[in-house]
Amino acid sequence: MVQKIFLSLLLFISVTKAEGEKSSSDSLRTYHLSDVVVSATKTPMPTNQVGSAVTVIERAQIELSQKGTALELLSEVPGVFMLQQGGAGKLATVLTRGANAGQTLVLLDGVEMNNPGDVGNVFDFSNLQASDIERIEILRGPQSTLYGSDALAGVISIFTRKYSQSLSVNAQLEGGAYNSIRSGASVSGSSNALNYFFAVNDFKTKGFSSASELYGNTEVDGYKTSSFTSKLNYTFPEDISLSLLLRYNKANTDFDYSGGINGDDPNYSYSLQESLIKTALDFSLFDKKWNQSISFNYLRNFRKYTDGVDAHRPTTSSDARYDGTKKKIEWLNTLRFIDSQRITLGAEAEEETAVSDYYSNSEWGPWNSFFPKSSSTTFGFFAQDQISPVKNFNSTLGVRYDKHKKFGSAVTYRIAPVYFVEETGTKIRASYGTGFKTPSLFNLFDPLYGNAGLKPEKSKGWDIGVEQFLLNRNLSFEVSYFSNLFTDLFSLDNATFKMINLSKAETKGVEIGLKYNPEGFAAYQFTYTLTNTHDKSENSPDKDLPLLRRPKDRASFSSIFFLNQQLTLGIDILYTGVRDDKDFSTYQRIQLESYTLVNMSASYKIKNMFEVFAKLHNIFDKKYEEILGYGTERQSVYTGINFSF
Repeated sequence: MVQKIFLSLLLFISVTKAEGEKSSSDSLRTYHLSDVVVSATKTPMPTNQVGSAVTVIERAQIELSQKGTALELLSEVPGVFMLQQGGAGKLATVLTRGANAGQTLVLLDGVEMNNPGDVGNVFDFSNLQASDIERIEILRGPQSTLYGSDALAGVISIFTRKYSQSLSVNAQLEGGAYNSIRSGASVSGSSNALNYFFAVNDFKTKGFSSASELYGNTEVDGYKTSSFTSKLNYTFPEDISLSLLLRYNKANTDFDYSGGINGDDPNYSYSLQESLIKTALDFSLFDKKWNQSISFNYLRNFRKYTDGVDAHRPTTSSDARYDGTKKKIEWLNTLRFIDSQRITLGAEAEEETAVSDYYSNSEWGPWNSFFPKSSSTTFGFFAQDQISPVKNFNSTLGVRYDKHKKFGSAVTYRIAPVYFVEETGTKIRASYGTGFKTPSLFNLFDPLYGNAGLKPEKSKGWDIGVEQFLLNRNLSFEVSYFSNLFTDLFSLDNATFKMINLSKAETKGVEIGLKYNPEGFAAYQFTYTLTNTHDKSENSPDKDLPLLRRPKDRASFSSIFFLNQQLTLGIDILYTGVRDDKDFSTYQRIQLESYTLVNMSASYKIKNMFEVFAKLHNIFDKKYEEILGYGTERQSVYTGINFSF
């Protein structure tokens, strides 16, 4: 029945699309390619002058897609693979170009979000809703020259909603499968020199079993989260501006003991409280030829895990708390005294602090592990030169020096030339760079396995790509080849049970992207990523084998049809190829099957103030696994309404 409905809709689209071609494109909603990138150089730059491999997700695309989380938005980005350990609220991480989860730096309005209280400094995407997101920029390749630690494989920079010039109010209500309810409201506007944005969001669901139902697990694992965001900006005379960002997020999640057989656990839960603050002062000198920004960021991530005894495990219980904070001050300078040259200079000081306590009880007796409050500081300095010696040729060169309290210094560099053939709309780009990752506080100072002598992880990578723009930039095609080598990776010494710099890995592949927006009636996007990964660690049982959980082939196709001025229909097709995982109860490799997911959405605007929508996820009810033993969403329907004026 579902297949018949799907085919009927495709036939309906083919007919109504032809009718849409007869309509004036000016009267329909449009969907344009991005013209400016910020994160590649820390200054707004036309895409024609950016040598990095970058993907931009704009607000218009977010609204039209009806996607509810950042996780969903990133699922169609070339070179990026998302993993989630169960359903909503469960740990969700990103693997960029085959790298490890902690080797991609995540920024929210410029605040580094990688968790200082986590063993691997990993950022969890599961609590980031899409409703407040204005824009996402995904940089691929080593980016430590501008961003320092954790940017070995790339940077994902997320920007929250912009200020509106007049009063704007938005609200959303959505409900559906697994007893899910999503709600949110925001207000934005300006009053003289003051700009403001406030938003609240809430999501809760009864969920499905975190341990996959394919192995007989039936106990559902719920999730609820709430967030508050406040942005203020005041502009003084002489274009001096002061901004303040406050964000608070809390979440409660039910977990399972493990994936696979007998993974159910009815009373294993997790709670999160996360706060961030950013304040920045921006001003210019010498007729805006020297722009400066002085900012202070603060992030705190507090997590609590509780697992009581139950009928399945009458002698097993645990309680754990992890508290991590990060403080950072940055002075950024952009100088443009020569038209063909833009110089960026920056200085940073960062402090990370963490403390944790873990207690468990089992048939082997009680166990307590206490990680005393520990901290580290890093000072960084970087310089970048964006130069255009001849028309249509631009090159970005940068170098960075970091001084860490424990491991000493690290030097990284990057070069990214680009040439744009204006007559044909062809962009030829390349980049080469190095990156590093500071050992986490746990890896350095944990009483059991910490090693204060650890050195940073390192990477070096290059890529070369061609982008072609046609039809007044309504059509774009890009293809890139990339290669990365990761060395001095952290691993556990089986003899001393201490962390050491031992492992090595390499990743290579091809990324393809196509976007087409035929004036007014549709928008199409296709992506494909071929990723070859290899464990290059000497004396490893996995030497020369593919890295775990990285699919060799990954593809997506999405289309949005503007059937008339009010009605929009969207279709997403996601393909994930076979990949290796490991059963850690036996330490045997297992190959996970490939799978294809098909999602659909529809929306209807009512007098430009109301929009009703519906979403159908996994319409063919595909049974699949992202991670061995963990559950995934089955066929699900959601409906809702958006209000704005």
